[in-house]
Amino acid sequence: MFQKYGKALASTFFAALIVVYTVASGDNHIDPTEWVAVAIAAAGAAGTYVVPLAPGLRWGKTAVNTLLAVLQVLATLILGGLDSNEWILLLLTAGQALGVAVAPAVSDNGIGSKSPVAAG
Repeated sequence: MFQKYGKALASTFFAALIVVYTVASGDNHIDPTEWVAVAIAAAGAAGTYVVPLAPGLRWGKTAVNTLLAVLQVLATLILGGLDSNEWILLLLTAGQALGVAVAPAVSDNGIGSKSPVAAG
């Protein structure tokens, strides 16, 4: 299962960590700026699952998650500024993007993230 859905599982794992962290840090509830972080992490997990691996676009799942990680950084900087809580959130976000980059995946079309491109 991890060989097929590794990227989606890695992204979902880190998205769950981000949710747990936003609830546990500070005042034990999610404020509006933290909801933005949760929404971006959830969109990263969903996007990583939904985007197929194509022969010419094996990096598509990683690209989606990296783009959303950059948005997370921008949202954090613009909405809340940086304090120790935000640094930890950004580290979790980086973990989500890196986890997707290194985890394996195989789409229903048989294309894997690590398999070589077949000669045309």
